[in-house]
Amino acid sequence: MKQTIILLALIWHGANAVQAQTGMILSRTLSYYLVTNTAGYATGHSPNADSEREVSGWNYMDYSGANFSLLTNVVWSSSFWLKDVHGLSTTPIGISNNLAGQTLITMISPRHYLRARHIGPLHTMMAFLGTNNVIYLRYPLEQAQAGPDTDVGILNADVPPEVGFLPVLPANYANWLPVDAFVQGVGMDQDMLLFGQPMALGREFVIWNPGAEAPNGLSAKWNVTVRSGDSSDPEMLLINNQLVLVSHNYYPQGGPNYAGQINLINQKMHYLSTNNHAGSDYQLTQYSFTNWPVIH
Repeated sequence: MKQTIILLALIWHGANAVQAQTGMILSRTLSYYLVTNTAGYATGHSPNADSEREVSGWNYMDYSGANFSLLTNVVWSSSFWLKDVHGLSTTPIGISNNLAGQTLITMISPRHYLRARHIGPLHTMMAFLGTNNVIYLRYPLEQAQAGPDTDVGILNADVPPEVGFLPVLPANYANWLPVDAFVQGVGMDQDMLLFGQPMALGREFVIWNPGAEAPNGLSAKWNVTVRSGDSSDPEMLLINNQLVLVSHNYYPQGGPNYAGQINLINQKMHYLSTNNHAGSDYQLTQYSFTNWPVIH
């Protein structure tokens, strides 16, 4: 643990140094696109809970234990700054016996999900809000370790297209995005808020800072500090109108870079499909960056 924290600190200082040396991000690069695209969605919205909470009809204290059925009151918010962006439904809006939006999963195929390993395996029902405002319930069958803090899990049945799954940051992302320099991302927490997350994509870890701003991106007022209970909730990029999965909340300011774990995640997905007789053999979908100029 101590060695990992030291490594994160070194990456953090490297991110600041690279960002300072770079100064202005050149137009038409993927980095520039990330900040301008994400900032564009914030136009006309204010950085507050009303704009950042993705659902309405939801109260933090309602959805734990016996109150799980109250999730049927929830619908997508009409005032949400990322309304209708693809991929919102891939993270459930609640897990039975969990408080609020704590320690959620994120779908990476119609059957598989990723979750932080340090919070343990998942044993209870989860509720997904489809793009059609319909609740879909699923149960976890098994989880397998794919990294120091990354578990892959499999559900009892595929989720429908109205729930879907997220593509992930590709293994060769460093051809298009600077390593260890801030880019504009999107984070999520247990309050069902999606917010600005300036992040540095290290080879093994992704780090973020709620006090930072990606050049030309969202102001720090759009950022939220990750706290206890936010573990496992996703960290993402917004490309066009599609969320792309990058990491999950592990430390308050960092998490594993899934791009460096792709082969192992795919191996565990295959194992889980076979071991649970899924009748399918899904693998990760890596988002293609080939529409942007290579920087390396």
